[in-house]
Amino acid sequence: MRRRFLFCLLLLGLLLLLPFCAQANEINRLYVWDGSVGMPQDGSLAPGAIQWYSRNGIRYLFLPSGLDSSKLFVHFTGSAKSFTANGVTVPNNSVTDVFVPGTTVTISNGGNSYRVAVMQSANAASVYIKTKSGGIAYISESKKNHESGSMYVLNEQGQPSYGNAFEYIRVRGNYSFYPYKKSFHIKLEDGAPILGMPSAKTWLLIANYCDNSMLRNALTFDLASAAGMAHTTEYRYADVYVNTVYYGFYLLTEKVQIQKNRIDAFDLEKATEKANEKDLSSYRRLGHSGYSRNTYKYSSIPNDPKNITGGYLLQLELDERYSQTACGFVTSHGQSVLLKSPEYASKAQVEYIRSLVQSFENAIWAEDGIDPETGKHFSEIADMDSLVGKYLIEEISKNMDANKSSFYLYKYEDSVSEKLFFGPVWDYDIAYGNYNASYYKKYLTDPEGLLAATDDYKRYYWFPQLYKREEFKAAVKEAYQERFRPCLEIILGLREPTDDTGRLASLDEYEALLSPAGELNFIRWRTFNADEFPVRTGADLHENFEYLRHFLSVRMAYLDSLWLD
Repeated sequence: MRRRFLFCLLLLGLLLLLPFCAQANEINRLYVWDGSVGMPQDGSLAPGAIQWYSRNGIRYLFLPSGLDSSKLFVHFTGSAKSFTANGVTVPNNSVTDVFVPGTTVTISNGGNSYRVAVMQSANAASVYIKTKSGGIAYISESKKNHESGSMYVLNEQGQPSYGNAFEYIRVRGNYSFYPYKKSFHIKLEDGAPILGMPSAKTWLLIANYCDNSMLRNALTFDLASAAGMAHTTEYRYADVYVNTVYYGFYLLTEKVQIQKNRIDAFDLEKATEKANEKDLSSYRRLGHSGYSRNTYKYSSIPNDPKNITGGYLLQLELDERYSQTACGFVTSHGQSVLLKSPEYASKAQVEYIRSLVQSFENAIWAEDGIDPETGKHFSEIADMDSLVGKYLIEEISKNMDANKSSFYLYKYEDSVSEKLFFGPVWDYDIAYGNYNASYYKKYLTDPEGLLAATDDYKRYYWFPQLYKREEFKAAVKEAYQERFRPCLEIILGLREPTDDTGRLASLDEYEALLSPAGELNFIRWRTFNADEFPVRTGADLHENFEYLRHFLSVRMAYLDSLWLD
């Protein structure tokens, strides 16, 4: 009897200890990185460390392009000292080949087991962001919040391209600020070339969260470049890891700005800084700060450089966003124009560029196309190639922001040109039938019909007024036939690319290129036909490409009916 009692007591003790034993062998976080690097001497994680990602009881290892999965260094936290996978015991802080891409590996230690789905990207660089706090909650709260940190970049083959501290990272975008998958603005401490792109301090990571083809921005950049549009933004495909966690597929891009190798105009902002003792942002803001026709706002900067004819970078923006920018003006017809560079402009600078833009607007509203105040035809005020090219990009893509937002213009010094230039193109993730707000329903998802040339929205938009002019329409037809339609044929697989068409490719080629990275991205972000999006563009990546193909096929046929002789 006594023996039976002792046996039961021992058995009860063992049963009580089992959960603690299992807990004692837990793996809380598991990291992998290049096996040739090993564990840093200070015990920190290597720059390219990747943490597993948990969803619905499965852990995912999202491996980047170029990483040798047969030689992965494994580090894990928790009480476990090792795990077993495929009959192999893997100690902590060792190199292993058990994580084979395309397989689901079960690892176990004691009473714990974990299913690990291993996936590997291709055709994309990898960007590792490390914030000082180890999180992004603070910068996600507001576009004004900044945080320091570091960035480590590998090319598609897994070779280092950049690695250093950055001055700050912040979340960027207007419409794109709100989704969970954030876009980022990164300012380096010193300018650097990255992935073969020219040296710069400022770089952007574009999330393309709302675009389930992941292609619309890149496609538009490639189309604009192939059609000969100047200063088109360079980009690279990239898988992004934030504080070791896979964050998705992105475009790493240049920022639209005046700078050598970007919009290569005279840097009036730097010249103004040199002419004044204080930081330009510290001077008082004067003028009419809110949206009101025929008004402007400026900074009380005391000293101007000798030449203030350029360079300027301007942006057309929504009326309600006008007050958020330091300097700018509203035209007599009501178009709000923001000064992006110089961001803090003197009264003389704002008045100079404002008078040129107003002259252009006067001319396109004049019956004969001539500004009655200056006697200049609109084609003498604006560069026609860039103006027509920008219109065609907006119209082909049926971009809902046409005429009103993310719409850039720039001006060189007079010694280079006295005209306004239109571009570079920017922000097309919700173009090509990918937006459907209630008041746009009859326009945006229908591949037929004109959009940028339609004045149903705001009577002060420029393109509808321009399209009423036969000389502008004739220039559009010529540019469409000679420069843009051949590019559409390449996209639709009806014509082969040439050396002159750059990265532009067929949709089939783009799909093959993006599919490996897309497989990872859409496990991390379940956005196919999601209720949060106003348009259902497909249940998988292939369906999204077919949606684009249909849109562009019908769109080209419709535009042919207008603009082919």
